[in-house]
Amino acid sequence: MGWALLLLAIAAFGLAPAAWLLQARVARAVGARPAFGAALWTVLFAAVLWAMLAVAALIVAHASRFGSGAPFAALAAALSWLALGVGVRLYLPDPAGAKLAWRRALWAALPAVALLWAEAALVPRALQWGGIG
Repeated sequence: MGWALLLLAIAAFGLAPAAWLLQARVARAVGARPAFGAALWTVLFAAVLWAMLAVAALIVAHASRFGSGAPFAALAAALSWLALGVGVRLYLPDPAGAKLAWRRALWAALPAVALLWAEAALVPRALQWGGIG
């Protein structure tokens, strides 16, 4: 139980910067700041949705030229952007309660997705620096 809570805390700590950025971008798009918990939940939802989409894409693209390397990395990045855009539309409405348009939701999600990918690229380096990996 203790290890699970530690892992959950590490995941929340890693997703928090993207949630703060997403919160600011959605506030700029709709004119009202959503709750931080809602933004964090949106990022967590997007991570789970992205994982499911990436597995499905890997199965579908297995025998094609998109099944590995740079083409699959680009596909995975696009799917993560789509997953966060879906999360923004579902969980971060405007003050009147209406869902953001797809274009606004995707543009609000783009910087947070870029930050998450940058974090994912830096984690192995940080683990090596710390002598863990």
